Amino acid sequence: MDWVDTTVLEFHRLYYERGIHANGGRGLHASTYYHGVETHKCPLDLWIFQEILHEVRPALVIELGTYLGGTTLFLAHQLDAFGSGQVVSVDCREFTRPHHPRIQYLHGETQSPKIQDQVTRLASAAAGPVLVIHDADHHYAECLADLNAFGPLVTPGSYLIVEDTNVNGRPVLVDWGRGPWEAVETFLASNPTFSRDIEREKFLLTYNPGGYLRRQS
Repeated sequence: MDWVDTTVLEFHRLYYERGIHANGGRGLHASTYYHGVETHKCPLDLWIFQEILHEVRPALVIELGTYLGGTTLFLAHQLDAFGSGQVVSVDCREFTRPHHPRIQYLHGETQSPKIQDQVTRLASAAAGPVLVIHDADHHYAECLADLNAFGPLVTPGSYLIVEDTNVNGRPVLVDWGRGPWEAVETFLASNPTFSRDIEREKFLLTYNPGGYLRRQS
């Protein structure tokens, strides 16, 4: 590992783990806002999101894991710029979230048959590309089950974005255990139409290393 890689990893740890103790113990994530709503994202990843959205022009963005809806609103505003597209966001928790005509919230577990049926029907009815963002349960089994359930909804040329592949020592939260990175490894082994798009990591700092998956066909 050369000095550049070492510097990137050390800054990643500093930015993420020192940030955990910021904002009265709530973490740096809780003091990162989009239009006044917590986003819990690395701003550099949000920039990559908008680049992907601009290129793909999805008719439907499926967001698994809403939390307070800061990223959901960000996605809706990006679609506003194109004048088309909808966001369906799934979460089992109930919060007051931002309203927007392009956003549909679904309340339930991502592995609920009812939720999966609703999302599948929306994807089937979409008049254009479908993109999936996974920011739900970050434990291996649950994440893999989501990727297997919702990954097939991604259309060729579009993306399955798997967030927080940086945990379990890649390079943060070394005690996390198997998580999104390992789920992606397993998913890719049985889904050869997907591959990692490393160019989406051009800013060096990303919470989603190896997590930008492009569907080829």
